[in-house]
Amino acid sequence: MQLYNALFQIEAKLKPNEEYPIHKRLNFGEKFNDIYEYLIYKFDIKNKSILDAGCGVGFGSLLFAKNKAQKVSGISVSDLEIESANRNKNKYDFDNVDFEVCTFEDIPASGYDLIFCIESLKHALNFDNAFNALLSGLKTNGKLIIVDDFFENEMTKTGEAFMSDWNLNFLFALSHFSKISPEYTLEAEDLTHFMPKKSLFKINSQLLFFKLLRRKSLFKKLFKGGLLLDKMYAEKEMKYQLIIITKKG
Repeated sequence: MQLYNALFQIEAKLKPNEEYPIHKRLNFGEKFNDIYEYLIYKFDIKNKSILDAGCGVGFGSLLFAKNKAQKVSGISVSDLEIESANRNKNKYDFDNVDFEVCTFEDIPASGYDLIFCIESLKHALNFDNAFNALLSGLKTNGKLIIVDDFFENEMTKTGEAFMSDWNLNFLFALSHFSKISPEYTLEAEDLTHFMPKKSLFKINSQLLFFKLLRRKSLFKKLFKGGLLLDKMYAEKEMKYQLIIITKKG
């Protein structure tokens, strides 16, 4: 919770519109402005029950509600994010979306047609417990849609430093899903080409600044961790992947 509250506070300072999501900006060209818009284009959400697992300030959940989802549940472990999500909800006349503080492990079984997990599962304290809870939340023929940073290389010092700064227990790889039960099918789509290009020289210069900055704080760690993630993308060690897991009928 502390990490997510801190991330929320950083994003609220950097972005004037707090409704804007806490995830990456991607370059989809003229057709889409955001990963959630791409997912709404890709998946039929109309009249579907949806869980936005790790909903941030509710940006994606509200888009699902606007695009005629039957019912949308947005959850986060951050009370600050949920408070902001409810404020954003109050700007609209949607009766098909709710937000609550909740962990992945506490979601109801067999409750959802679609579960979206955008850049949030990597923060789970226990991947297996969180992942199995998400799978159990699917109805028959339901889909778990994961979009996140995937690291397929041998571990590097940059990767270790990133994990330390963001308090991560693991970095995603496709191998995390290799033992999935036969009752599920899995598809993967590489979205890395939509990532904005960032200068490695600029990233390294900013990292040097943080190295020289001796004052320790959680905000410093989170900023530096974000730069380390940018560095792994710039050095082509990281991929931005879309994973679709379908529960068979």
